[in-house]
Amino acid sequence: MERGGFISYGTSEKEIIRMGLPAIRAILLGPDAGAKRRLLLALDWFMDPYYKQDISDIHDGLVELLQRVAVSSDDMDAAEDALGLLGDYEWPPFPILEQNFDHIPDPLKSCARSVISMDRDLD
Repeated sequence: MERGGFISYGTSEKEIIRMGLPAIRAILLGPDAGAKRRLLLALDWFMDPYYKQDISDIHDGLVELLQRVAVSSDDMDAAEDALGLLGDYEWPPFPILEQNFDHIPDPLKSCARSVISMDRDLD
């Protein structure tokens, strides 16, 4: 998370999400850290079942993309936010996280382990 800063999103981030995976991918894999953080925050609203947003047409691709952001982002805040969305709204397996665990920034490995093993914590 951005330390000491305020992040918000607006209509433009919602529109990007409604445009679909190519538009979301362009932001999340792009160079603008602020745009990534705003979009990830907007995704929280879309992914939270409470708000009843239908993202079924992009769901599987979005879960894959969030895993890729977590393992490949040079922006640790974006990686942390991606892991947070996966942990809050999705369920394992997360094969991209598992196969690329070594690429997750060290400070986030504990969080990533928890996300990867959520289904095992029920035993």
